[in-house]
Amino acid sequence: MSLAQIREELHQRIDLADERLLRMVYDVMTEADMEEEEEEEEDDPELVAVIAKHAESGPWKQMTEEELMEDLKESIAEIRRGEYISLEDLKKEMEEW
Repeated sequence: MSLAQIREELHQRIDLADERLLRMVYDVMTEADMEEEEEEEEDDPELVAVIAKHAESGPWKQMTEEELMEDLKESIAEIRRGEYISLEDLKKEMEEW
């Protein structure tokens, strides 16, 4: 069976599938996508180097519980001061990207 035939048959079966089967197929496909992305990240020496460079001090630095709580308190204070962007404003901003 050719790739085109397999694709066509899968489309037909998906169109007729019940919810249980659709969820199973979706889970399998999304899991495969995530594994593929992880493999690509592992194979990307530039990405590995950037992560390693920032592992101790950069944005990926592991936080202590105290650091996390302090960040959360500051975030709450920022929200109370109105220092945030609304979803509507974010959508408008994204349209300009």
